[in-house]
Amino acid sequence: MAEDHRVSTSRIGGVGLIRIERQAQKNAIDASMAAAVTSAVRDLDADVSCAGIVLSGSGGIFSAGADIRERSDTSAEGWTYSDNASAVMLRTVKACDTPVVAAVEGWAVGLALGLVGAATYAVGAAGSRYRLPEAGLGFFPFGVAPYLVERMRPTAVVDLALSGRPASLDDAVASGLVTHTAPAGGAEDTAVALVEDLAGLPAHVLEHARAFLRTCSSAKEGDGIVDWCEQQMTTVVLARDSSPARGQQEGTDPR
Repeated sequence: MAEDHRVSTSRIGGVGLIRIERQAQKNAIDASMAAAVTSAVRDLDADVSCAGIVLSGSGGIFSAGADIRERSDTSAEGWTYSDNASAVMLRTVKACDTPVVAAVEGWAVGLALGLVGAATYAVGAAGSRYRLPEAGLGFFPFGVAPYLVERMRPTAVVDLALSGRPASLDDAVASGLVTHTAPAGGAEDTAVALVEDLAGLPAHVLEHARAFLRTCSSAKEGDGIVDWCEQQMTTVVLARDSSPARGQQEGTDPR
């Protein structure tokens, strides 16, 4: 298991809790953190005593997105974006057989929106905000977009991406991105309660529900969308990593 002190794991009964803890950088996610989240999700998914996984951020913010101060390791021959730690993380959350609930306080920006979309459910706290800033950084968010169209219309994803405007909790609920709401400061508790409610259902019912979701995704050619978008991100990342001008992280200034 990849370990990173900026990503903590714990248990609340049958609920596995993964928390992003990098408050000084607004919980921006670098490659080692993405690998740690991936390993934690895989470990909890393999644990038969785990009824569900809650993914949250510390300090009143979910995550300011990818830490783009860090250059991707594109030196390997034949490198593609699907090898990127963030891409592996999103694919892992999406494919997890155990229900995953994203608990969003404050801001969810860029890559963090991919986690929200890849999760089975998303709990948004009052005052939470959702933003795709990549267009302002010079590229379309191909790495995140395919995980949003499971719940949002493609045109709504494009509008969010091109406008760069923050979406409010009401906007996120209306678009289908957020499935449940909570009072400010209560997203994690609400997510834990949601998992505990699911745990009370017969195991085969939950298995059938997940099979239904996977079938719907396949029918919409979800995997094909991810593959195509990752091909586009391969070109984007290679071009950006050859440029000397780089920002700090996706969410340097979420507002």
